[in-house]
Amino acid sequence: MFGFVTVAPALLSAEQKTRYRARYCGLCRSLGQYCGASCRLLLTYDLVFLEMLLASVYELPEKSQSRRCIAHPVRPHSEIRTAASDYAAAINVLLFHDKLLDDWHDDKNPAALAAASFYRGKYAQLQQQYPHQSQAITHCLTELGAMERDGESNPDLPAGCFGRLMGELLVMHDESGPLEEALHDFGQWLGRFIYLMDAVTDLHDDLIRERYNPLVFLPQGEIMDVLELTGGEVMRRFRELPVTTDRDIMEHILCAGIWGNYHTRMQKYAKKGQDTVHGKKPV
Repeated sequence: MFGFVTVAPALLSAEQKTRYRARYCGLCRSLGQYCGASCRLLLTYDLVFLEMLLASVYELPEKSQSRRCIAHPVRPHSEIRTAASDYAAAINVLLFHDKLLDDWHDDKNPAALAAASFYRGKYAQLQQQYPHQSQAITHCLTELGAMERDGESNPDLPAGCFGRLMGELLVMHDESGPLEEALHDFGQWLGRFIYLMDAVTDLHDDLIRERYNPLVFLPQGEIMDVLELTGGEVMRRFRELPVTTDRDIMEHILCAGIWGNYHTRMQKYAKKGQDTVHGKKPV
């Protein structure tokens, strides 16, 4: 369900691309410092958005530098890091570890179990550092897994579960206030949106492979209405947040980036002449 919250590079200005890439590289650097170079392979664009958002609303100081790395050995590249970079890196590891265990429990995939074992030490350390977030990830992924195994027919329930997870992860500090409530609310709607987008784009393959997908039970004519309604709520709640920097990039991600990702995946089916739902054309 991750990988949707990203940019549409062709629609960004040169300045926006440079700044977004610098934040991506800063998060990659934090991941490497957390648990070694191998952790950098875990990086997802969704966590770049999380870092960018938290750094903006909390007005966190930025540390910028230019350096070379394994991925960019020839020319130095810019990196931007904040306290939210380390937080997002920690969440990235926690999510990945629990996803691997979930894959092991569902499919008995030995590769997933081996990979989870590899990150076990760092995972245990992060559990102590971020107990609330760790518990939320484990609880919500376990609940989602149970819904999938039981064939839950109401898509609002698994979407809401993933929304609760995202809401918890957007609260970086162990405190409660108007900002934390607004972040949690935004995260809940964003999580719902991501889950539904993922379900729509996976629907064709899930039908063929007889895998769980809650949208099987939703009339096809209602799918786009649900997506547009949820996406609208995401934008409404985002605009209520006190975003101080990079608002243009984040609005681009929530509009052009996520929807562009959706249309790219749907066009893949259309080019193959494949139907998405019950012999009908993709929505």
